Amino acid sequence: MLLRTATKLLPLVARHRKAKRGVLKSVAVNRAVYLLLHFVSHTVFLRIKDS
Repeated sequence: MLLRTATKLLPLVARHRKAKRGVLKSVAVNRAVYLLLHFVSHTVFLRIKDS
């Protein structure tokens, strides 16, 4: 009985791990986009200030 419930739980754990990995990837992508936008806006601001 215990073994059967353990094998039923395994796909759920795997799915949870997969979801976690997806979240981590999207956080990394969001961070990269944020940094890129920040850099571009800062560069544009400096250009406007200097001209």
